[in-house]
Amino acid sequence: MVGGMSTKAQTVLEEIKSLPPQEFQVVWQQVNRMAAETEQRSVPAARVSDAEFEAALDEVMGCTTSSLQRLLDDRRRDREHDEAWLEARRKERARG
Repeated sequence: MVGGMSTKAQTVLEEIKSLPPQEFQVVWQQVNRMAAETEQRSVPAARVSDAEFEAALDEVMGCTTSSLQRLLDDRRRDREHDEAWLEARRKERARG
């Protein structure tokens, strides 16, 4: 089996190899044409630094480090408030 090739692709390749020479040549030319078209369409991705990636992600998500920190701080305060309420409720029931 050819590495990186599915069993279906391997089966297709074996079928192509077993074609009569004239048909094989036509199929081979078509496969080469398709491969060339695919190569033209695929543009290699540019390398992006971590900082550039984070900035782009922040822009897309509408979130910056400071706004994320505010959200985390707000959630921490909410959690502390909820825990205090639960503790008061527990003490109230214990007296009860």
